[in-house]
Formats: sequence, structure tokens, C-alpha cells
Amino acid sequence: MKRAGVYARVSTSDQREEGTSLDTQRDEGLAKASELGWDVSANHIILEDWTGTDLQRPGLTRLMDLARSGAISGVVIHTLDRLYRPESDGDEWRVFEVLQVLEDAGVEVAWVDPSIPPSGPLSSIFTFLDAWRAGRERRAIVERMTRGRLEKARRGKVVSSASASYGYRFDAETSTLVVQEDEAKVVRLLFHLYTQERLSVIQLADRLNRLGIGRPRGGVRWHASGMGRFLGNEAYAGTLWQNRWQRTKVVTRPGQRPVVKTTSRPKSEQIAVDVPAIVAREVFEAARKRLRENLALARRNTKRQYLLSGLVRHSCGSRIGPKSVNGVVYYRCYKNDRSRADVNARGEPQLCRSEWINGREIEAAVWDTVIGVLQSPELLERELESLANPNSTTREALEAELAQMRDRLETLPREERRLMEGYRKGLYPDYMMREEMDRVSGERAAAEQSSRELETQLARLDRALSHKGRVQDLARRLTGGLERMDFNDRRELLRLLVDEVIYDAGLLTIKTVLPLEQLQ
Repeated sequence: MKRAGVYARVSTSDQREEGTSLDTQRDEGLAKASELGWDVSANHIILEDWTGTDLQRPGLTRLMDLARSGAISGVVIHTLDRLYRPESDGDEWRVFEVLQVLEDAGVEVAWVDPSIPPSGPLSSIFTFLDAWRAGRERRAIVERMTRGRLEKARRGKVVSSASASYGYRFDAETSTLVVQEDEAKVVRLLFHLYTQERLSVIQLADRLNRLGIGRPRGGVRWHASGMGRFLGNEAYAGTLWQNRWQRTKVVTRPGQRPVVKTTSRPKSEQIAVDVPAIVAREVFEAARKRLRENLALARRNTKRQYLLSGLVRHSCGSRIGPKSVNGVVYYRCYKNDRSRADVNARGEPQLCRSEWINGREIEAAVWDTVIGVLQSPELLERELESLANPNSTTREALEAELAQMRDRLETLPREERRLMEGYRKGLYPDYMMREEMDRVSGERAAAEQSSRELETQLARLDRALSHKGRVQDLARRLTGGLERMDFNDRRELLRLLVDEVIYDAGLLTIKTVLPLEQLQ
């Protein structure tokens, strides 16, 4: 009697299909072996949960070892796609790598699927065709699922419950997010503490833990590492970005599961969906701005303090960052470094040749200028009057940009109709139609977001003049106790008042911002 084995495999998607469970494959495989008169030992039944696109999987490796060692001379497999599923066109031939090893070891392969001939000249042809069919079927399933999710997102629906961040729950019947008011209160508190009371993310987590409120789902305490994700989640301002991530499998070592690498898609490929807002857009933008500043100012593995870190930009467009040499602080353009400079068509770095700036001098110049403005409240009042003036260049620029965004939003539906008409006439293949519709959807989301931001800025300008009488109080509050300010206090004050500093051949342009939220 021939000693044989039974090989069965499933993956996550396979388990949803009828007739492919491990128990079914094992039982039908044993029945087939009994029909052939083969003896199957319990040690030679191999069951594994692994993707069929990976030939370097533990169960298959064990089957090959049994074959080479002569422990078995036959093996029963349910169908060819249990052995291998091609991931892309042209990979079908790889199934013969496995079959060749079995053949060289003198192992006979029997299939539960009666459509595959066990041997003979037609066996290889049927094997190849079945591998091709399995690959096509798998790719068709993935494509249908992806297309369905994208179409659902384009209709303004939430694709899955995974999109329901803390503060929301997923309504499966309507495919929308619903605000969980008890959690939403915690979210609003987070944004208030971060933007108004200026707590750090570490202080935020500590404050919530001390209060003993609203633990995050599945957790026992708040962590500082999660605060940035909360505060940077645009869903809280009413915009959920879907189709955001793409996942690729990377095999690090043979015999181990492929590592799934997740990367962010370009913004133009992401799809924006309106959801109920928990915080106002301007509050979210204030938090996002501070998060960016904190990231730029993060001092990893350094004991030095740089007052203007993250605030200075060179006229070439690159950031200017601090560097300490022999105890002397300098600020230099990042494009001075070959690793950060732009490259030309030949891949050659195009270095910025700007000079290094004495750190003590530029920090003193910016600090003295900002404090000088604060100590002259009439300058701030004139700035408010200028901002509120209907003829101000700032207002004109914002209104012109907003008009441009609105014009683009009006043309996009017409562009979509032209695409649909061309598709019905057969002018565009499926893949091109999907790419074009994704592009239009991305443009619409970007234009809508820009419009909202511009409308918020214009609304703030409209309110600016009403704050004029409180400017002097603001100046007194901000400059109170200047002589007692430590480094962190001075840095926070500059970040509150300075948008950025532009350096150009020895000239400094300090772009200040009026903290209107402090005037409320």
C-alpha cells in the first residue's frame, strides 16, 4: 500500500468560500486516498492557513521535505489553487516548480477535483489552464471588492467600520458615521486643552488619566503617543479621507509570512467624504498647525535649544535649520546638504550655495522685532484695520483664490459627464475610466477643502475689526513678565505670533500672525 499525505490550505478570503474549509479539504482528501487504496498517516496530513500566492510557506515546505525524504510516495490535494494561486499574469508557470519537485521525488499527485487529469500528455496543459483560471479568479475578486469600495466612497458613503474613530460609531444600514456624544465631549476637551491651554501631548495624556475619563477603546489609559493621531484626524472637522492607504506584501525571509507594508496614497487618489464634525474647522486647523510646529521643533537626541527651529525658510523655498559647530549655533539651508538637495535629470544634487547664518544674531533680531511690535499696540491696531479693509491685498488674494476654487468645482461635474459619455461610447477602457474618475474625485476633494479653509480665513478677517479694542489687553498679557520668561516660554510666544521668517541674502522678512482666538 502506497504511503501518502494530504495537503490542504486556506487563506482569509478562501474561508468565506464554500467547500474550501480545512476540514472539508482534509475529509475529501482522505476519502480520495481511500478510494485509491493509499495509506495516510496522521503525521502526513498538512493543514495550513497561508496565502496561495506565496510558495515559501511552512506547510508546503514540509510537504516538499516529506517528498524528498521518501516518507511519502503520493499526495492528495483538493484543487490546484490550494497548491498555488498566481498573483499576476505570467506567474502561472510557477506551479510547475512544485509539481516538478514532487515528480523528481517519485511522488504521485492525486486531485479531488475530477477536472484535472492525474497523468498523461494533457495533464500539464490542464494544470496550466487551471492555474491561469485560479489566478484570474483571485484577481477578479480583489478587483470587484476594490471597485465596490471605491464606488461606495464616491457616493459619499463610509466604506467600513474601521473608519469609525473614537467619538463615532459606524451605522451599517446607512453606511455613515454617527457621533457618540459621550466620546465626542472628550474629543472637544482634547482640542481645547491643546489649542487654548497650550498643553503638550504628554500633559494632555496625563490630564485625561488624572481625570479618569473616556479611556480610548480597548485601552486602559491614555498615551501621549496617541494624542497626535487624535488631534490630526480630519474626520473630527467633518472630512473623512478614504482610499487612504495602500498595502503591499514584502517577503523578508523564505518560509515566513510576507510582511504587509502600509503606505499613504497620494492625496489625489484619496476620496473625501463628509461626516458629522465634532470640532469647528478653525479649531482643527489650529491644532494641526501646532502639531506641525511641534514636529519641526522636536529635539531628538540633542541637549541644545534653538529658538527659531521650524520657523525659518530660505528664499529658495527650503527650510533653514539649526546646527551647532564647536559650540557655535548656525542656521543653514537644508539644501546645503547633498542628501536633501534637489537633483537634476542626471541625478546630480543641486546644492543651495547660501551662507550659514549666525544663530545668536538671527534669533536676537527676530525676538527684538516681535517684542517691539507687541510693545507698540498701535501697530497691531493698524494691522487689524488693514486686514479688515475691503481693499486689502490679503483679502483680495484670498477672494481671488476662493473664486478660482469655486470655478473649478463648477467645471468638475461637466468633466465627469464628458467622461461618462465617452465611456458609454467605448472611448475609454475600464482601467482608464477608473483612473480619470479617481483623479476628478481627488481634485474635487482638494478644491472643497481649500474652499473651506479660504472661507474660514475670510470670516476671520471679517471679525478682525471687532477685536481692535482688545489689542492693547492682548499685548499686555503676552509681554507680561518678559524678564522672567525661560527658553520654552519665549519659544512658545514666538510660535504664537510668527508664521515664518524668510531669509534672503542677509534680509529678514518676519511674517507675523494675529492670534485672534486669544482676543475672544
